[in-house]
Amino acid sequence: MKLPNYERVIYEDSPLIEVIAQLRFPTILKIASQQPVDFQDSIRFEYPIFETSRNLQIPVELSNILTQFTSNFTSDLTSIDLTYQFKSEDLSCQISLDKNSITLATTKYERYENFSDKFKRAVELFEKIYNPSFYSRTGLRYRDLIIRSKLNIKDKEWHELIPQHIASELYTPEVADSIQNFVKNLQLKTEFGQVNFNHGLVNVRDTERGIDETAYLLDTDFFTEDKVERSENAWKILDNYNHTARNLFRWGITEELHRAMRPQPI
Repeated sequence: MKLPNYERVIYEDSPLIEVIAQLRFPTILKIASQQPVDFQDSIRFEYPIFETSRNLQIPVELSNILTQFTSNFTSDLTSIDLTYQFKSEDLSCQISLDKNSITLATTKYERYENFSDKFKRAVELFEKIYNPSFYSRTGLRYRDLIIRSKLNIKDKEWHELIPQHIASELYTPEVADSIQNFVKNLQLKTEFGQVNFNHGLVNVRDTERGIDETAYLLDTDFFTEDKVERSENAWKILDNYNHTARNLFRWGITEELHRAMRPQPI
């Protein structure tokens, strides 16, 4: 990609709803076979809330039937993809650990350095305890949601906020006023891998906050599946993704929307 290099800013009215960083690695059975006691003990003051989840959910009725035949089989089946979750007290930040990956997700993102430091601390502890052989996937994802009412620009049309080069439909008089929702997907190459760039109009409903309107989603998922030796090399890739994500987001909005979010220089 040959994107312009925009000035780095922090938005006072940030549209970010979630940021996720993840490292995947070849299966470590130790994580699946026993609870991560040492790992939890090292991070529990920052992430005091502990939960588990299973990606494969078996209906109770089916589980009862299987138990009649062999309890061992049921036990093995229901233990597939057990994920350990370590959450901050305000639930805005979460470390997830399973036999194939370690992930940091946050809904309260302030700046990349803070986010990266949190992930580095968790990964360093993970490497010390579990010693992964290498990383098979390195990813960083930003999800932004432009809600006009939250930015006090509800009177603005979408073609004033989203540029024509990514959403020409909004500039087509014959259909622009009739569009209710759409999502586009672009798969783009980057210097360190690729990015899935999903964007478009989506319906947002939040009864607690009194929001029921159309919003614009900008979802950038950067990743590489190249082999990465330990985390010191992964940080270079993630740093590059952060820089590219900033330019891609800025390229995907107009100057008017940029100003509406009240950018502050760093």
